[in-house]
Amino acid sequence: MSNTMKAIIMTEKGGPEVLRLSEIDRPEINNTHDVLIRVRAAGVNPADWQIRKAGTPDYVKKSQGPLILGLDGAGVVEAVGDAVTLVSVGDEVYYTDGGFAQYQGSYAEYKVVDEQYLALKPKSLGFLEAAALPVVVVTTFAAVFDQADVKSGDFVLVHGGAGGLGHSGIQLALSRGARVATTVSTDKKAGLVKALGAECVIRYRDEDVKSVLSAWSGKEGADVVFDFVGHENFAASFDLVAPYGTLVNTVESDWPKGSNVLAEFKNMSIKFVNMGWPQVMRNHAGRLHQTQRLKDAAQMVDAGKLKPILDRVYPLTQAGEAQWVLEAGETVGRIVLEI
Repeated sequence: MSNTMKAIIMTEKGGPEVLRLSEIDRPEINNTHDVLIRVRAAGVNPADWQIRKAGTPDYVKKSQGPLILGLDGAGVVEAVGDAVTLVSVGDEVYYTDGGFAQYQGSYAEYKVVDEQYLALKPKSLGFLEAAALPVVVVTTFAAVFDQADVKSGDFVLVHGGAGGLGHSGIQLALSRGARVATTVSTDKKAGLVKALGAECVIRYRDEDVKSVLSAWSGKEGADVVFDFVGHENFAASFDLVAPYGTLVNTVESDWPKGSNVLAEFKNMSIKFVNMGWPQVMRNHAGRLHQTQRLKDAAQMVDAGKLKPILDRVYPLTQAGEAQWVLEAGETVGRIVLEI
């Protein structure tokens, strides 16, 4: 095994051009519970291009060397530390780990992950589809099951249903017996969400979302609204929640002026999901919960109850282009790098 590897690195923030293919030292097993992964595929997430453009957030310790992006991936166990018992050499795994500050991400041929944060990938999926799942399912499981606790018969609105988080959110809400509405912008996206089982498809560029939603639900909105878009959409979502309903946001957004008054008037619950918090804060219990969600997702996938949607696959050398396409916002499902 070579002591070096190919990786996409960045040494300064900026556009896609700051991402460079380089030959760097391969990571080593330094702790007894470390696992060396031969990365076969890496997910491309909005957080990747956001960190590339803005740099590491101020509340996170900065890296002294080049940064390797990539919050999640899938691959094969290449070597293990002396105390590893949960996985073995040759196992096919997936994970969410690193990709910011001093933590190496998955835009690389090799990566070291603690065994406790690895899950066996779904048996029915190849590496490309498996790499499309970790960040998405960790986020949407937290939103649908932990924060909103969606129940059978709930009227649910999923913003951006054809996106990476949206298409998973639709499927998870349906698995709870909910009735699902979603917003889309194109015919292609409408076709996808209908195929996934969305009952009410709202063209937000051409239709009044509140009117269509209320006519469908027979209420002043939806029982649960999942805001997987954020920013201005977060502000607009307050008016789409029915009285005593719940709004769940997964994208850092400014708190809209006067929203607390509307939320109090309607007896709304407002909840948030920040899937990166357990790793940033080194919260072991939180990370174990996320790893369990990866195991749960694998079972659902293999049972035919959850399916990742791949929009495009790029080679590692085209990581910058992959991020540019994702940032443009016209993808359907997920983008993955093949390594």
